[in-house]
This record gives sequence, structure tokens and C-alpha cells, in this order.
Amino acid sequence: YYDKVDLDITNKEWAKNLSFTECNLWFFPYCNNKHYIMICVNIKAERFEVLDSLRHKDFEKTYKSMAERVVQYAINYMKTQFADKTVRWERFSWFKLEKVTQPDQISCGMYVIRWMRHWEGKYNSALTKDWKRIDLINEERECLMLDIILDEENLERERIMKEATKYCNMKNKKKELKGRK
Repeated sequence: YYDKVDLDITNKEWAKNLSFTECNLWFFPYCNNKHYIMICVNIKAERFEVLDSLRHKDFEKTYKSMAERVVQYAINYMKTQFADKTVRWERFSWFKLEKVTQPDQISCGMYVIRWMRHWEGKYNSALTKDWKRIDLINEERECLMLDIILDEENLERERIMKEATKYCNMKNKKKELKGRK
């Protein structure tokens, strides 16, 4: 799959105004076989970090070649951004997070989003806090969904709100009819 994805952002219009000279962490979410992982380029710690909520033992076989390709594109782009800053890519090592195992088979994307918010290059309390509980993961999933739907920039917001209102009214009418029987 990743062979068909254009990862080369060096010539993309939207990337031309980006400035990463002050960034220490670069995040690259990746989906392989319906499972999301996070690849983080940690400039400060000089390592490529693979965050996998299922802790796959077969990283070398399943993800390493893809991760190396993503990292190579990142390095090529960063070389243009870090012209005044010396980054010694040959010193970078690979790090694989071993502490997380998600409690189900469907929450990997939520873990990736959480890592983008809270990863600081090490395991911290924001990553561990009750994230073995499905109800809290689902609560975060619902909040994220509402943030997207209710955002002022969402061009579909009004249409979705109207449809949601119609749906709620329909459900209330069904309950009302059941109550009369």
C-alpha cells in the first residue's frame, strides 16, 4: 500500500511555508492492514520512535521497511529545513514503545491521536491515565467526533445538525408511540 502513496512533500505547495527548525518531534501516523501506528522522528533524542498500541512483536517483518521509507522522506525534507542546524541522521537509533496494549481491536486510531497530543519522547501520565478502560476511550472518541462536527470551519455542520435533529425527533416519536401501546 505505501508504495502507492506519494510521501514526497518537498514540492507540495502547502509545504513550502512550513518551518520546522524549532520542532523536535515530527509525527507520521501510518495505517497497515487496518491497524494504525505512529512513527515519530525525535530530533532531540536522535531516534526514530515507533508507537504501536498492540505492541506487535513482528515489527521487523511488518513495519520496519515502511517506517524506514517514511523516515527517509522526512529526512530528505528536513535537510532542506535544517540547513542552519546540524542534524546527524546517522546517529539516530530506532525505539519501539513496549508499554501499551490497547484493550480492544479497534482503538488504535484513538491511541495515535492521543500520542500526537501528549507524546514528549517518553512515556508520561497523560498516555497511561485510565486508557485501559474502553468507556474512557469511547468518551474521547465521542468528544473528538463532536469537535469535528461542531467546528465552525466544518462546511457540513448545518446539514449534519439538521439531520441529527430529524433523527432525534424520529426516535422520540417512536418512543412516544411505544408508550401509548
